Amino acid sequence: METLKLHPGDTKLFIELDGWMAKLRFSATHMIPDHPKCGRLHGHTYAVSVRVEGTPAGEFIIDFIELKDIVKDICDRLDHRVLIAENDSRLKITEEDGHYTVEVLKSCKHYVLPEDDVLLLPINSVSAEDLCKYFIKEISAGIRNNGATDNITALHVRVDEGIGQGAGCNMDF
Repeated sequence: METLKLHPGDTKLFIELDGWMAKLRFSATHMIPDHPKCGRLHGHTYAVSVRVEGTPAGEFIIDFIELKDIVKDICDRLDHRVLIAENDSRLKITEEDGHYTVEVLKSCKHYVLPEDDVLLLPINSVSAEDLCKYFIKEISAGIRNNGATDNITALHVRVDEGIGQGAGCNMDF
C-alpha cells in the first residue's frame, strides 16, 4: 500500500467550533424596530460557531482552548442583556440617572431600561446578520491580540438565534 504524502498547497486545513455543542451560547433580548413580529422585545438563546482556516504553526492552526476562550468571553458580555444597536437610525437612545431611554421613532414605542441590563453595541441593527459581523470583528481582534496569526488565512462565524436558524459571515485574515 502506498503512503499518502501531502505537500503544501495540496489541502486546506481548518478547525471548527460548533456553538451548540461547545456551549458557546448566550441568551439575550432584542428587537428589530418596526418589524411586524420582531419589533416587540423578545429573546433568543444564541449559539456562535467558528471556523478558522490556515496552516498549522507548530501543531495547531490555533489552539481550540484559546479560540474557545475568545468566543466565550464575547458571549459572556452579551449574556442576559438587552441588546441595543446604538447606530440604528430608527432609535433615539438617551442615558440618564442610571438608565437608558430607548424610543422607537416610527412606532412611538418608549422603553426605560436599567443601565446594567443594557448592552449598547456599535452596530446598525441587532439582526443575526449584524450580530454576526460584530462577532467576527471581536473574534478577529481577540485572535490578533493573542499573538502570531501569519498562519491563519480566513475566519468564518455563524450566529444562530435558535437551532437551525442563523447568519454567517467570512473574513480573509
